[in-house]
Amino acid sequence: MRIGIDGRVLRDDYPGIGRYVYNLLLALQPQLEGDTLVVLYDPAVKSRYDLKALASLAGVELVPAPVPPQALSQLWKLGKLIAGLRLDVFHGPYFPAACRPVGVPMVLSLYDLIPMVYPASMPSVPARLAYGAAVRLAVRNAQRIIVCSQAVRGDLERLLKVPSEQVTVIPGAAAPVFRPSSDAAVRQTRELYRVPQRYILHVGVNKPHKNLETLLEAYHRYYTRTPAEGRASLVLVGEHDPRYVTPRRWAAQLGLARSVLALGNVPDEDLRDLYTGASCVAVPSLYEGFGLPVLEAMACGAPVVCSSSSALPEVAGDAAIQLDPRDTVDWTRTITRLLEDQALRESLRAQGLNRAARFSWEATARATLEVYRAVAQR
Repeated sequence: MRIGIDGRVLRDDYPGIGRYVYNLLLALQPQLEGDTLVVLYDPAVKSRYDLKALASLAGVELVPAPVPPQALSQLWKLGKLIAGLRLDVFHGPYFPAACRPVGVPMVLSLYDLIPMVYPASMPSVPARLAYGAAVRLAVRNAQRIIVCSQAVRGDLERLLKVPSEQVTVIPGAAAPVFRPSSDAAVRQTRELYRVPQRYILHVGVNKPHKNLETLLEAYHRYYTRTPAEGRASLVLVGEHDPRYVTPRRWAAQLGLARSVLALGNVPDEDLRDLYTGASCVAVPSLYEGFGLPVLEAMACGAPVVCSSSSALPEVAGDAAIQLDPRDTVDWTRTITRLLEDQALRESLRAQGLNRAARFSWEATARATLEVYRAVAQR
């Protein structure tokens, strides 16, 4: 079986999708049993992903596809390119690639429907309309849709009337790099970014559905009630979208400029160290299609407090403290308790490591291969 996968998202400006596709490819390759992975890539793009190493693996074939994943021209260029590859099935891990039939059975990955469920995350009305139209076309063209959670499956049924039998839930996993770091590595990374010994960590962009407002207000309440000598800092990791208020500006408005550190994007190895050294990791999102930071944090042995909304309970299980994302008082109380109660932190660390071990890319790849084979046979 020749399996086509759109790898044009293996680029740094698609951090979540790129990471998903790269780890999926690495986990698929050992399970091919004579099948071939035909991976489309954009040769003009430089990224953190090692495509040369990928191309050297048995059963992997890289094909140049010099068109960006959001370019309108892919609507006519992609089908023509795929037609000559003799594929049995094509996997579009990003919905614009699936907006037109490509001449072979198609599998589509959808990670969330955030602009439909939470429109404030895409403030431009024309952009939302274009998003909705493109997603509907992709869903119509796909023989099978892969989602990471039951929450997204429910959104597809509710908002787009997609039959449940067309949707397969296959959870993702943390990348292998995310595991507990040594004390020396944590100390070195903290010194590199000038992070104090005690800190609360948040990982994610500053879009409205990430609900940084609740976290910053909860931290402000904690800050004003805690003596300076015992106070933990708040560390924010992730890209800052200029369309929204930046965390630095928000923190300055609350008088927290010296205690809130906004680091932007950091390499995965440094993020692993920051997870490991955190007193707690806070994920207050209003909506997540999966919630990878929860899983990454638990895989690194960090205590996690997260929202009880959307897919987060599916990932966290009973290994994290779950709160109403709008309840600032409860977030303040819980963060304060975590910072003061070492036994609770250690209990959550142990539970989180056990929970994270239940998710693996090997299992994700195995289930995905089953979908490919079922679709190709049909």
